[in-house]
Amino acid sequence: MVKMPILSEAYKDHPVKQNLIVPLDFSSVKDVPESHAWAQCYDDPKINPNDIEKSWSSISVPVIDLDDPNVVNLIFKACETWGMFQVTNHGISKEVLDQVEFRAKSLFNLPFEQKMKVVRPPDGATGYGYPRITPFFNKLMWNEGFTIMGDSLNHDAKVLWPNDFQDFCEVISEYQTKMKDLGNKLMGLLLKSLNIPKPILEGKDQDLCTALQLNSYPTCPDPTQTMGLAQHTDTFLFTILHQSGNTSGLQVLKDGLGWVSVDPHPGALVVNVGDLLHLISNARFPSAIHRAVVNNEKQRLSIAYFIGPPLDFEVSPFLDYPNCEGPCFRSLKVKEYVSIKSKYLDLALSIVKKSG
Repeated sequence: MVKMPILSEAYKDHPVKQNLIVPLDFSSVKDVPESHAWAQCYDDPKINPNDIEKSWSSISVPVIDLDDPNVVNLIFKACETWGMFQVTNHGISKEVLDQVEFRAKSLFNLPFEQKMKVVRPPDGATGYGYPRITPFFNKLMWNEGFTIMGDSLNHDAKVLWPNDFQDFCEVISEYQTKMKDLGNKLMGLLLKSLNIPKPILEGKDQDLCTALQLNSYPTCPDPTQTMGLAQHTDTFLFTILHQSGNTSGLQVLKDGLGWVSVDPHPGALVVNVGDLLHLISNARFPSAIHRAVVNNEKQRLSIAYFIGPPLDFEVSPFLDYPNCEGPCFRSLKVKEYVSIKSKYLDLALSIVKKSG
């Protein structure tokens, strides 16, 4: 019996209907079905249609060398202006990144019936399925994902590869260990950039909320008619993302520019600010609104590592900085915010915003 990961408990009160979990068998379709046809996906009334052209411009998020002596200031500026940046010299080898990408591809290339053996349960958080944000949109996304938390790795891998699961588990476990180390380093740099005097999670490392999300965006017969991953912000402190090869797809929404493409930079990993870091920074760091588009040439993969405080940790805006005019948000426990986000998605931050 699988031990329930701590984070999974936060989602149990907000089950998802089965038809919004099970992905399309993308290998069997030749046209975009009506269920996935986002006729208005590039016509958001809040977005200037002319901004779409800028998605593929040369403007993009900063690329920061973690060995740069000015790294703390560079991270602060990137978070303040973009809520997202890419990092190089992060200590994770190309071999490790290639291995995890290879294993992710081997999973998504399994027969559909085999992947369905580990489909995510309605009240669960791990396994195979559509993104958890799916119920908030009228159309389905051109995406299939696989979520790993706690003991779910060994359990699901044994189901998918009964006689050959060890290699997958070893590669994923090594990647999680390296992501944890990098996450701790980035946590220190982010908090230092905000002049927070000591680690807010000191002594609670073993209870950190972490999750690994493998994403596949299959080739699409008509990329203009569908969406790989709808626009959203991430719930926790920050996310570390690996993108496959030279395939673009990730976009971030930037004030004054619209959707900007975050193209893979050689050897770099993407870091984006989540809601809880936005809250702790007292709205100085925007929670990055991002999405993923698809293409008709090749499958795109991404591997996201989410990092958040323990569920019982109380997050509060940090107010000790020049010209602070008071808290923008009320204090609350992580589990409460996860519950609010699960129920209201993009309205969650406004719900915890302090009035007046």
